[in-house]
Amino acid sequence: MRKLFLVFISFFLLGVTENKIATKKGVINFDGNKREYYFSFPKNTSKPFPLIINFHGFSSHAIEQQEFSQMDNYSHQNGCGVIYPEGIKKSWNIGKGMMNDENDIGFVNALIDSVTSKYNIDSDRIYVCGFSNGGEFSYELMCGLSNKIAAFGSVGGNFIINEKRSCNISREIPLIHIHGTKDRLEKYNGYDRYYLSTMASVNFWAEHNQLDKMVVENIEDVHKKDRTTVEKYIFYKDNSDTKVIHLKVVNGGHVWIGSPTFDLFYKKILFGKNNHEINSSKELVDFFLKYKLSDFN
Repeated sequence: MRKLFLVFISFFLLGVTENKIATKKGVINFDGNKREYYFSFPKNTSKPFPLIINFHGFSSHAIEQQEFSQMDNYSHQNGCGVIYPEGIKKSWNIGKGMMNDENDIGFVNALIDSVTSKYNIDSDRIYVCGFSNGGEFSYELMCGLSNKIAAFGSVGGNFIINEKRSCNISREIPLIHIHGTKDRLEKYNGYDRYYLSTMASVNFWAEHNQLDKMVVENIEDVHKKDRTTVEKYIFYKDNSDTKVIHLKVVNGGHVWIGSPTFDLFYKKILFGKNNHEINSSKELVDFFLKYKLSDFN
């Protein structure tokens, strides 16, 4: 996310929830940098638990992403841990037009190796998602780290095509992408020859997976006052459980859709409208837990 109201962070941190008591700060050394992350644990860690890595947007940071997404509320209910990593210069390297040229894919690879060696994580159930630039980076990880990540998600971040990235993978890739049609920063229809539109981003992976069927469901518009609606596109094929799902939020803005934090602290005039029929974190967690990495071996 390009610009956020950091003045509220001190207020956020006062509201420590039961879930956040189990949050730890971690550091790993990678490529000469001390890379930080925050690990939010489920209550029961006695048996191997799934892990979601949730990437912040441009100019944001890990703790803000934790508060903005409120993913702990849904992940902990389902026995999942969540990691919120810090990007160098508050960004993630997507190979085009960013402020850093760090080996962020290598960092995530090292991060996964580090935490799986220290904690009781189920390596068969590791997932990634992100917002804005973090969502773009999740797309990069589909191409660069699909050997360790079972399924992927993006909220408000499209797929970037650029000359430095190859995407020669053979396995099927489950993907869920949530995006507002009135997003002014990560435009739904794309904005140059490198940044694909949202539908082109989704279609790329539907075609990769050879998903030859598609249905559209209209989510019931219960909260009419927010002046947004949701269309759910489901790409699938016979004889496979792999799906690509797109939740198209008509009139939605540059928002972690469904975030109650957005309603309280962020100006709609800058970021656009929120939606209340769906919650991005719940949609992501529910989608991820349908898949294991071993499903694709």
